[in-house]
This record gives sequence, C-alpha cells and structure tokens, in this order.
Amino acid sequence: MMRIDFHAHILPRADHGCDSSVMSEKQLRLMKKAGTDAVVATSHFYPNHDSVESFLDRRDGAMEAMQRKLPLTDLPTVYPAAEVLVCIGMDKMPDLEKLTVAGTSVILLEMPFTYWHDDLLATVRGVSARGLTPVLAHIDRYDPAEVARLLSETDALAQVNAEAFGLFKNTKALRAYMREGRVVALGSDLHGDKPSDYKRFVKMQKKLGPLAEVVFARTAELLREAEPLTARQSQLV
Repeated sequence: MMRIDFHAHILPRADHGCDSSVMSEKQLRLMKKAGTDAVVATSHFYPNHDSVESFLDRRDGAMEAMQRKLPLTDLPTVYPAAEVLVCIGMDKMPDLEKLTVAGTSVILLEMPFTYWHDDLLATVRGVSARGLTPVLAHIDRYDPAEVARLLSETDALAQVNAEAFGLFKNTKALRAYMREGRVVALGSDLHGDKPSDYKRFVKMQKKLGPLAEVVFARTAELLREAEPLTARQSQLV
C-alpha cells in the first residue's frame, strides 16, 4: 500500500505553510518517519489575488530551491499541485489546467467558508466540464449539509483532513463518503514543522484501519500518471 498525503504546504515560500528549504526538509522528514510514501504539494492559489502565471513563477522558484537543497531521493515523492480557492467564474479562467496535480487532470478545490449558493456549485460543475477532476479539500471543515448538497449536485470527489479524527469529532458521515467512494484522499494539511501536527495524520490512519487503505488505493489510482517534482524540474532547467 502506498501512503499518500494529498494535502500539505511544503514548498519553501510558495505560501505561508513553509518559510524555507530547511523547513521543507523538516516537514518531509516528519513524513518519512511517519511512513508516508508521497505527498501532494498544495500551495494556496487565490484567483482574486493572483494570476496563474505569477503563481507558477513562485511555485517553480520554490521547487527549484527545494531541488537544490534537499536530498529528494531519500524523502517522500513530491507531486506539485495547488489548492485553488473557488471563486464564482474561476472555471472560465485561462490556464486553469496548469493548477492540477502535475501530469493529471486532478485539481484540489477549496470552498469558501460561507453559504454555498448556486453560482458556486455551478462553478464546480464548470471545472468538471473543462475535463478536470475536482477534489474538494478538507470537507470535514464545512457544514455537513452544505457538503452533502455539493456532493449530490456535482460529480466532485473529496479529501478529508487528519484533524477530522480528533477528540469528540463525529466522523460517521465522512466514513460513509469513504465507503461510497466519494472521499478519495486523506491529507495532513501540514503548515509548519511541528511533529505533533503530523502525528494526527498517523492517528487518523490507525482510527480508520482498513478503510484508510481503501482510500489510499483510490489516491494512488488518481495519481497514476502524476509527475513528481524531480521529473518536473528536469523540464524547467
């Protein structure tokens, strides 16, 4: 079984999740120690504040810095991607495809923490209409009724954060989505390099038991053609 952390902020200075290559290495070593085989680097992309071009310039610079400084062969495989905030009409944005997990049609979408009116759901459907595969980030953070509506009215898939399986959390609906095949990925959503933060990702796997293996298998299938950072770097230089 390949353990894939589908949501983490590990590229140096690409967003607020990681401030240096030194921190990147600490984050990746936490993952290696935890048994994580691969990680999707989901740097934040805000369509209302950034362009795809400027984001990619920043991300490419972060990847180059990581490549220069880190012994990547000794650490989990890194797949470049983005965590894209859903704004009305962003489905029509030029070059949206460049924000997918490299080499795939998979795009991680972050919903706003507001009421999800019809135009937002139409935007998610528009992303699918472009031939992309939307995966909704950390559905555990949102109103369960809103999540249920979105999953019933779009073909989006979903990702769950490790923090969802902390104390006193009701995870019945999340487990049901996993069994139904709507949840296809698990993530640490790691910001910073505190060991205690990554332990949640390990604890989640233990709490889910065999169900975690089922979800990891779905993630591996989604990323079957994904291009790791090392392959992307060879194209950049």
